[in-house]
Amino acid sequence: MSLVPSVIVRRWLETVLAAFSIAVIYVNTHREMMPRALDLNNDTNLTLAEWLLRGIVFGLMGILGFSALVVVFFLVYSPIYLINKLPHLVGKGGWLDRREVRFYLACFALVCLLVTLFTWSTDVFFIMLVLLAGFGPLIWRLLV
Repeated sequence: MSLVPSVIVRRWLETVLAAFSIAVIYVNTHREMMPRALDLNNDTNLTLAEWLLRGIVFGLMGILGFSALVVVFFLVYSPIYLINKLPHLVGKGGWLDRREVRFYLACFALVCLLVTLFTWSTDVFFIMLVLLAGFGPLIWRLLV
C-alpha cells in the first residue's frame, strides 16, 4: 500500500503536465527565453542545479511524449472503432455503451480538426497536438 493515494499523484501529474505543455509551447515560440541548461550544444560548464533542471525537464518531456502516444493511439483508433460499431449505431445490433461511442465520436472530431489544422498551418497543428498531449487526461475525463 502506498503512502500517497494514486488519485493525488494522478491529479498532481495532470496539473503539472498541463502547465508543462503550455511552457513547452511558450519556449518553442520564444527561443530566447530557453534556459542555458536546456541548450544541448553548450553543456560543458553546467552547474549541478542546471543538470537537475535538465533531468526534470527531460523527464517531463518523456511523460509528455508518452501522453502524446496515447492521444495519437485513440485518435487513430477512433475511425476503426466507429466503422466496427456502425451496425450498432444504425440500430441493428445489441447493447452499446453511449459514453464510449460519444468518446470515440469526439476523438474522430478531433482527428478532423487536426487534419484541417495540418493542411492550414503545421505550426498550429503541432501546438494543438502538444496541448492535447498535455491536457489529454483532463480532456478524456470530460469526454467520458
